[in-house]
Amino acid sequence: MSPAANREQSITLAALTAGFNRPSSRFRLRQYISRLAESGVIVKELMPFSDKTYYFPGPFKAVTRIPALFRSRDADMVWISREFAVGYETFERLLKRPRILDVDDAVWLHRPFGWFAMPDIARSMDAVIAGNAYLAEYFGKYCKKVYVVPTAIDLDRYTLRPEPANEQRDKFVIGWTGSSSNFKYLDTIEPVLNRFLREHDGAELILTADRPWEYSLLPAEKVRFIRWSAEEEVSFLHSMSVGIMPLADDKWSRGKCAFKMLQYMGVGLPVIVSPVGMNREVLDKGDVGLAAGSPDEWYDALVSLYDDRSLQVKLGLEGRKVVEQFYSADIIARDLAYIFKSLLVS
Repeated sequence: MSPAANREQSITLAALTAGFNRPSSRFRLRQYISRLAESGVIVKELMPFSDKTYYFPGPFKAVTRIPALFRSRDADMVWISREFAVGYETFERLLKRPRILDVDDAVWLHRPFGWFAMPDIARSMDAVIAGNAYLAEYFGKYCKKVYVVPTAIDLDRYTLRPEPANEQRDKFVIGWTGSSSNFKYLDTIEPVLNRFLREHDGAELILTADRPWEYSLLPAEKVRFIRWSAEEEVSFLHSMSVGIMPLADDKWSRGKCAFKMLQYMGVGLPVIVSPVGMNREVLDKGDVGLAAGSPDEWYDALVSLYDDRSLQVKLGLEGRKVVEQFYSADIIARDLAYIFKSLLVS
């Protein structure tokens, strides 16, 4: 099938997501719905009947997906955001075919039975869409069709950071965004952050998450917490001078899709990141920030940006260009539309 013919074909797709505010739902599926419609792929998102899945133990979380399972049968194909219940195989095989699994983490490491469940789930899929090459390599052992599709940034929302107001120009704001489950990575660089904040006037740390980070070393007057909300996430990024993304070098971190890093870059921020997994791949695409693999490298990277405001601007603008070229939601939506239509006729 030619690309032109592929674009002309219209299909309906049921997207089974994990909930309204889940990052995997928002950024791996929902942000493409209107864009896919422009390519003739009509997506209907089907969420669990309750967002409070923590009330359901273990595999019983999948019960909240049963209505979506039945409603998805009217679509031409089914697009699933991860497994239905973390660490278990449940109703995935009952979905209408063709069925596509979308993954943006090393989900086979989920306890208690991810190592056993994910190969079986992958074998039951017609295709897997993986957020990076590391994930694709794993799922390629169990599914014949695996596509690498990175998580994208909606550049209509993630606008360039404006020039700071006069009273903000002497501040150096280190920023971090994420879920509290990732505070363990901040813990690893807390001594470095403590040293830097105490030694540099105008430096502060701001964080947004579902709850505050319980640090022990940092000067409290130099740390601000803002509770995360979808409405404020972009304005939060605009208040930063640099975005940080520390990681451990382990199997779970190698499965991450550098999304925090891409968010920072999308608004024109320089980044300091652990050169692990996809972080390294993004760093290699342009002069977008600094890699930090040791405490000394983290400290030196912070000092370099603190001392050179022109470097902040240069790296930030290059980061925005890299996102525009490789990780824009418009580009990724076109890739997804082609994949879906190809699967329907294959």
